[in-house]
Amino acid sequence: MIILIPAYKPDQSLVRLARALRAQDPAVEILVIDDGSGSAYAPIFTELRIDGVTVQTHPANRGKGAALRTGIAWAKANRPGEVIVTADADGQHLPRDIFRVGVRTETAAAAGQRSIILGVRTKPDPNAGEEGTRVPLRSKIGNSATVGFFALATGARVADTQTGLRGFTPQILDWLLQIPGDKYEYEFSMLLRATRADVDLVQVPIVKVYEPGNPTSHFRPLQDSALIYAPLLAFLASSFLTGFLVDAIALFILVGLGAPLLAAVVGARIISALTNFTVNRMLMHDGGARPSASSSLVRYAVLAVGILAANAALMETLTGLGVSLLVAKILTELILIPVSFAVQRHWVFLPAQSQEKPREKAVATNAPSGLRAVSSYESARMEAAGIRTGVRASQVRP
Repeated sequence: MIILIPAYKPDQSLVRLARALRAQDPAVEILVIDDGSGSAYAPIFTELRIDGVTVQTHPANRGKGAALRTGIAWAKANRPGEVIVTADADGQHLPRDIFRVGVRTETAAAAGQRSIILGVRTKPDPNAGEEGTRVPLRSKIGNSATVGFFALATGARVADTQTGLRGFTPQILDWLLQIPGDKYEYEFSMLLRATRADVDLVQVPIVKVYEPGNPTSHFRPLQDSALIYAPLLAFLASSFLTGFLVDAIALFILVGLGAPLLAAVVGARIISALTNFTVNRMLMHDGGARPSASSSLVRYAVLAVGILAANAALMETLTGLGVSLLVAKILTELILIPVSFAVQRHWVFLPAQSQEKPREKAVATNAPSGLRAVSSYESARMEAAGIRTGVRASQVRP
């Protein structure tokens, strides 16, 4: 097991975490990626090296996604066959939870599974006061939004899409290295792609530990949120450009060429629909085997007819209730655009291998109550290894 920790301008929490992990398992290998923190933070990384931690350094800050890929590439080259467990540098993950995720990942790897094990923050910290268990507002809003978007995009329910505590089986390391994104969007992109690339998402409940105010987070709410939501934003832009601009331009051109109005309207709709289909087929391709164009086109046509019928029904209903035409149109689009996005993502453009194993994927990602507990066998392994319960990194002194 390799514990991979990306770090940018860390404080002593990182040193305490590394020592806490070593206290529980002196043989554990810890790999820290210094993501261009600068000379002011060199003493912290020197302490880690003295403690036996492997440190790899980026000359300049490249982002969390780039740091994770650097660590994954190092592990693949230097420790082939080992599972990787990622953790945050700020001490928000308890050592025992890190090992729980690691043991669960080793079990999946031994079974030959392509899996990401997620440590989802759903358990209160019994050693923290009220302030220590209160989720910072931006974390609460951000996770709620990404959980909703993830369910919309994939049809799967993940309780904590922003968790940095993750286990990777060696079977998926090459796949992880191919995922684009250098910032925070990398972690979310891997979850989106996993549901379409035969990679199981397994959820293990862990203790939620937050610093008051979340001061050490380097997450930029506007820039990083835009990167995370890029798939949905690209879809909305595509819908606007192809559904309105292309349709309008084609309509004017056909009318200008002398086509009757009805023929021009139908022709413009066909042109805009085919353009939208082509653009979305590229946007929705995220690592799985691309389905055939013919099967996707048939499904797209079925969806288009369904959306048209739903649009007419909603407009009729809303205007019948006395809602103005403009408001009815806006409400209808707000309802149907997310529906269209979700259907296109996990039906119209569903990768070929994902279409073959829908039941297996549902079992892997949608366990009762949204969580899959660690087995008694794994608990016994951890207890046999002498892993202590309830130890926080901040409680281990240098």
